Amino acid sequence: MATRPAPRAGNGGGPNRTCQFKLVLLGESAVGKSSLVLRFVKGQFHEYQESTIGAAFLTQTICLEDTTVKFEIWDTAGQERYHSLAPMYYRGAQAAIVVYDITNQESFAKAKNWVKELQRQASPNIVIALAGNKADLASKRLVEYEEAQAYAEDNGLLFMETSAKSSMNVNDIFLAIAKKLPRSEAGGGPAGRGHGGINVGEESQATPKKSCCN
Repeated sequence: MATRPAPRAGNGGGPNRTCQFKLVLLGESAVGKSSLVLRFVKGQFHEYQESTIGAAFLTQTICLEDTTVKFEIWDTAGQERYHSLAPMYYRGAQAAIVVYDITNQESFAKAKNWVKELQRQASPNIVIALAGNKADLASKRLVEYEEAQAYAEDNGLLFMETSAKSSMNVNDIFLAIAKKLPRSEAGGGPAGRGHGGINVGEESQATPKKSCCN
């Protein structure tokens, strides 16, 4: 399988330590969670993406100035019947991306519910990002940028509008999360090799394992 370079930030020397973080994606069905992950991890976009069953697991690294941040990504199913499984995936997560579709007002309301649930039940220091996906469909917009931005500011969330189709802000939102995570407190040791590439995990519906950086 061909790989593509991991996203980089800064102009410092090569990374000298690796930190591993568990990240979960939450949101209504069909808002583009799987498409965002596929674009971030493999640089691909499929116009017709099958719905996720349970959850899929993938990994990707981001190289910061002195650190390689490895994300263990759980892409959860958005259908209501899987909602009760969500705590199994966000429990112990250091980061979450809550996704809504800018052309679907109801998906924004559901995103707010996910944020409330994370604030109530997830780790106290979890970094939460709000992603307004399908920004390439701006002509069909039903959720205004300013409305979502104000909500994010009121709730201490990172916020970007994204497009898995055009790749707009996809790497940027993961990079913003990586920069906000407390690397000084994370686990991991010297990154002896392998930085600059990607490690793609197979899609799986296995029980999520705990991150080493809890």
